[in-house]
Amino acid sequence: MSGLASRGHHLIGRFAAGALLLMPLTAPAQTPRAPPAIASQQVAPATADSSGLGFTRAYREVKLSMPVAGRIERVLVEEGSRVREGQLLLYLDRTLEELEVRRRKLQLEDHARLDELKQRELTLVKQVSSLKELLPGGVVPRKQVEDEELSLGNVIAERKTIEATKQRERVELSLAEEAYQRRHLRSPLNGVVTKVEFYAGESIEPHATVMWVVDVSRVRFMGTVRAQPGLNLKVGMPVRLELGLEGQMGVRVAKLVYVSPVIDPASGRIDVIAEFDNPDGSVRPGVSGRMVF
Repeated sequence: MSGLASRGHHLIGRFAAGALLLMPLTAPAQTPRAPPAIASQQVAPATADSSGLGFTRAYREVKLSMPVAGRIERVLVEEGSRVREGQLLLYLDRTLEELEVRRRKLQLEDHARLDELKQRELTLVKQVSSLKELLPGGVVPRKQVEDEELSLGNVIAERKTIEATKQRERVELSLAEEAYQRRHLRSPLNGVVTKVEFYAGESIEPHATVMWVVDVSRVRFMGTVRAQPGLNLKVGMPVRLELGLEGQMGVRVAKLVYVSPVIDPASGRIDVIAEFDNPDGSVRPGVSGRMVF
């Protein structure tokens, strides 16, 4: 028994020694790591995109047409011509209308018969007055006085008829002049002719577009912005426009003139319009850009 016990103690000692060799005597020291930071605590709150894309348009752009049909007699401007409000641009054949105006003027200016009646009326008024003074003394018969009064009445009636006729002639002259003017096309604004559709010798129908005129002295920026910043926009606010001008960014300060009261459900954006002066015409309609506010 003592031999077995001695052998057992010997095996246990070897196992224990092996176990001690497998285990490190001391663990290496480690520096404690801080817990990872949360991203939302390190990044500043995101700001809304306070800009919108759009393009420029002329403040006014009109398609000009004639109210009557006819053959164009002369075109006085061409593409690129600068025109003033009221300037004559072209006119149709107007021979008949011009003759009618002249005829109506001659009728209206003919006052010979009217002047004759007015003079005769003054004479009869004096005669009737004189005869009435002599009537009480029996110098003149009452029949003579009555005849003179009748003549005076007839003259007055004819004079009034001619005066009424002259009033009608004045209206007819105005109508003739209007028909004459309708053969002329004048610019309704200060601007630039951008397109001429018809030329001298061609016939046109009523209301057919014959010319385009644009006013570029003031420009509109038509754009859209995201709904969130767009809700803070108010009409009258100044905004900054960064426009592409021949490959370079041109900057303009504009004023908001329209902010849509509705949001487009498809895009989630709001329509806006800003305007700015463009006296030198350096910003052309159709230029794309960005509005910053």
